Amino acid sequence: MDKKIKALKEKIQHIGTRDLLGMIGIHFITFSNGASDIAEQSDIFNKTDLTSPQKQYTYLAGLLMSTDDKSNGHVTRNEESGIYNELENDIQNITLEYTKTFLNIDPISKPEDIKRNLVSMDAFTSYFDTGILRYAEQTIDLIKTLYGSFDSELDDLTGLTTEDYISFYQLVCDEFENAMSSSRYAMNNIKGFLNSLNPYAVDVEKEYERLMAFAQGSAGIDLQNAMDSLNSIKALKVYDTFGKEKGTKMLEIFGLYRKERDFSYYNEKNPFAEHPLCWIDGDETLFIVHPQFLLNAIYNHITEVLENPKNKFADKYKKVKAEIVEKQFLEYFKSIFGNEAKYYTSVCEERGTKEHDILIEFDDYILIAEAKASKVREPFFNPQKAYKRITDHFNSDSGIGGAYAQAITLKRFIEEQNDIVLYENKNSKFSIQNIQKKTILPIVLTLNQFGGLAVNTSLILEKDAKEPYPWVCNWHDFENIIEILKYLHKSKQDFIDYLVWRIENHANVLSSDELDVIEGYFLDAQVKKKIKSSAVFFPPNGSSLIDKIYFEKHGIPYEYPGIKSTDSSKKKKVGRNELCPCGSGKKFKKCCLGKEIYD
Repeated sequence: MDKKIKALKEKIQHIGTRDLLGMIGIHFITFSNGASDIAEQSDIFNKTDLTSPQKQYTYLAGLLMSTDDKSNGHVTRNEESGIYNELENDIQNITLEYTKTFLNIDPISKPEDIKRNLVSMDAFTSYFDTGILRYAEQTIDLIKTLYGSFDSELDDLTGLTTEDYISFYQLVCDEFENAMSSSRYAMNNIKGFLNSLNPYAVDVEKEYERLMAFAQGSAGIDLQNAMDSLNSIKALKVYDTFGKEKGTKMLEIFGLYRKERDFSYYNEKNPFAEHPLCWIDGDETLFIVHPQFLLNAIYNHITEVLENPKNKFADKYKKVKAEIVEKQFLEYFKSIFGNEAKYYTSVCEERGTKEHDILIEFDDYILIAEAKASKVREPFFNPQKAYKRITDHFNSDSGIGGAYAQAITLKRFIEEQNDIVLYENKNSKFSIQNIQKKTILPIVLTLNQFGGLAVNTSLILEKDAKEPYPWVCNWHDFENIIEILKYLHKSKQDFIDYLVWRIENHANVLSSDELDVIEGYFLDAQVKKKIKSSAVFFPPNGSSLIDKIYFEKHGIPYEYPGIKSTDSSKKKKVGRNELCPCGSGKKFKKCCLGKEIYD
């Protein structure tokens, strides 16, 4: 592996900073004005054969910015394709070396050793290969919700507030989008003129004169200016907007100079991920691969600053953060069940006992939810060390296993009686009757994304065989699930049915993303049949229903299997007595007829 990395860095030394960053950036932007094309181009997997393009391109950018620049001008157009394809092959081969380490299992290995390697690989790939699975708006809301109440502390430590950071991102985003719009406008002008030329004109010289006049006019200058400003922001713009002091701080935090530095390995702390604005013209211009990289860096930076255990307010911060996370999940549940459920927080079996975060009573169901705000710990590369670290955190009080144990403790206590009195906020009594008729569902809610180990806890969870598995869901997946339920016009009972099905079939679900599972459940009628007899894999297909929902909110039609465009002219007519396309197994007239999804 070391030889491959060294050879790659030697190649990169001879490529200009703007050239390679531009190649990387082209995979994250869209040029078309057509809505369908924008939707298609937004899926990066359509543009590359890399297995984890967002993280692998981040790695390549980090290597570039950690090598001396020995390039002589730009890469020629003839060289361009071959060199960039070669670089993609190189990073693909390097990153696959990590996976091979976990799969290098002796044929006579014990089952526990095989499990150890597979669990470690799942955690490793989830941490290092999976990109941030949330939209920009969600990240901004998350920053405001989690950190807004600590603005004074943040200002004391960095000289900046959450609004400063968000405004900085917005400035970079605006500059990026303005340059893109100018480029599209200039290119459309050129295309429009070229289409106006008549190849069959009698007076060819006149057409040629028109062409030359156009080429020497403002259109060519406009295009050149637009392309020069593409993917860049001037430092002066930052200073003019925020003042010299704040502007300098922002550029010091997120700006990155290209120079030789000690960064080689895929699982090392990546300088580009932390500082995604790259200086390309001395101290005047910074290159923007894509604004999303900056937003992720801002979130991680603020989190790291505030969560430093040396802060005098660290204990207060942890307490407030936990309260915010719990409150947010409670609001999510209320958006589903409304006034038809009873909600209790900080629930105790007896006065003064350990509190449980959320209990919800809805019809014949009791939902016991424990919310955790702990970070995802970076896994080790060594499978043995990695497995120990993973299991230790998983089973800790702040981990998924610890949260599950808390939920099961309350579940068992409730099940011992038919009518029971519990306590909310230590002293407020409330009762639940006819418990023997109710189904209790354990739920673990996490702030952060824990990948496949959360989607299928059977890989690592220690539990009594008689007890059910939990449903585990993170903050933004839950938010997106609510959007899916609304879009498909699913009821409160539909959500409960999903939870029951999900928990009952937990061990047979193979996936790294809860959204893939719920989409399969609602849109593929065969899933419920197949899972009864065998495990079912829910693949990450690139496009997703939540993407469709998001794009359509922004006026962009988006095709997704099973659900056609909201444009009525493109919808397939479904007969009243046909099976509903949503996958419910019901006839169309008994399900989605009249909901304007398929009719």
